[in-house]
Amino acid sequence: MVSVCMATFNGGKYVREQVNSILVQLSDGDELIVSDDGSTDDTLEVLKSFHDSRIKVFAGPHKGVTYNFENAISCSEGEYIILSDQDDVWEPNKVERMLTALSSHDLVVSDGWIADEGANSTGRSIFDFNPPHGGFVRTVCHTSYMGCCMAFRRRILERVMPFPPHIIGHDYWIGQIADMYYDTCFISDRLFRYRRHGNNASSFTTNNSPLSFRQKVVYRFWLVWYALGRGWRA
Repeated sequence: MVSVCMATFNGGKYVREQVNSILVQLSDGDELIVSDDGSTDDTLEVLKSFHDSRIKVFAGPHKGVTYNFENAISCSEGEYIILSDQDDVWEPNKVERMLTALSSHDLVVSDGWIADEGANSTGRSIFDFNPPHGGFVRTVCHTSYMGCCMAFRRRILERVMPFPPHIIGHDYWIGQIADMYYDTCFISDRLFRYRRHGNNASSFTTNNSPLSFRQKVVYRFWLVWYALGRGWRA
């Protein structure tokens, strides 16, 4: 069973196209889990208009995108979990390719096209800006694990869940745990279009960060501390 986990917040402008690109790839027994963090636009109305029982909508925790994704993941039931942003567009072979990679790995990260607001490819990819790499030290310093690129087996949730307090990025946390304790891989297939429109929750194509150098060091210390603390879990 595949669980696609999506976090939404005021994504009504783009979510229909994304959901359409997902549902066509899912089987009858799969699910699209949506955690909505209090949208005030038409996001929920758009989701209801599909009249598809595979779409399951849950109220988010109102604690930001990281814990909104945690809520979506906690509501999922599938053996294979694929994370989804609300405003991207999946390529037709994304689910099939991710499942193939997960047949021999616990977590997979794919490449994706960087797209404009109309979801038209710019000709550049995520790996062009954020080259893939693993390894404990390198992942602590600069993660290559982006949520919209990730899919994983349910077994990694034994150590991933629940998220520790004050985690800034769900993908940073999941990637760190997977890199330390599980078998991960990066594939060069560009399996979705990463839409850039000025209101994205993340912006990896710039080096701007609200954190000072000291805050970054402290954050990474606690990230490693929490990750090491999950080592005893079977």
